[in-house]
Amino acid sequence: MNSLLTVLLTGALILCTLISLYFLLLQMQQKQHNRRQLQLDGLIKLNIIRKLLTRMQQHRGLSNGILHGEVDLKARLDPVTEQISQLNIEIIDMYPDLLENERWQAMTDHWQRLSIDYFNLNIRHNLEQHNKLVLNLLYLINDIAFDNKLHQLNNENSESIQFLWQELLFTAESIAQIRALGTGIAAAKVCTRAERIRLNYLCQSLEQSINIQNNPDYLLKISHLLKVIDSEIMISRPTIKADRFFNIATESIDMILVHFDNQLNNVEYQLHTSTGINKYAA
Repeated sequence: MNSLLTVLLTGALILCTLISLYFLLLQMQQKQHNRRQLQLDGLIKLNIIRKLLTRMQQHRGLSNGILHGEVDLKARLDPVTEQISQLNIEIIDMYPDLLENERWQAMTDHWQRLSIDYFNLNIRHNLEQHNKLVLNLLYLINDIAFDNKLHQLNNENSESIQFLWQELLFTAESIAQIRALGTGIAAAKVCTRAERIRLNYLCQSLEQSINIQNNPDYLLKISHLLKVIDSEIMISRPTIKADRFFNIATESIDMILVHFDNQLNNVEYQLHTSTGINKYAA
């Protein structure tokens, strides 16, 4: 009788242990699933806010050219302004929780004022306000990435993808600031001592960043940009057209953004595959 009772108690204990392990496994799987869903949401959010960042940077460069006298650039600025407004609407439609985010609130308030009044600002103030706006967006991207645990994701080289927003986007921003300054200089057809000092600093920072990344494609394209700056911008009487310089600088920025987008899309694809969701299926 005692032996039977012992067997029953042992069996019940084993069963309880197995049930506990089963529920623990389910709980772990659910946590993993929730984390992947959070990361997928973060990747999509990062993608669309990156597009907003790019348009803000374009607005800075074009508006600086206009304030320096190249009024023909307004034909390019108006569509960019409209795209920014549309992206703001789309982002809030997708992520209404951002309305409670302090960085987002500050950015949208700042943008509403700047988009209406930029032509009333002096040149230096316009650049400063745009720089603050862009920096706030870069910090917002960083916050979103960490809130959505994107720093835990690796690319195909087993590297954390946090270099995408902590290095690549800041490298693109360095070039975007160079583009804004150079576009203004080309529009005014004069390079002041202050502008030359600022450009020198930005170009040196860019060279250091590119050397660290050691990407031959970057080196080739950006070396061409730096040569144009040295020979056609940082001279007493620049003759290069403002829109031409804007386009040359944009080619370097686009090259970096293509790499950013490809890396982001590859990681998103891997996550969809691991969660059993294939949005890429026909």
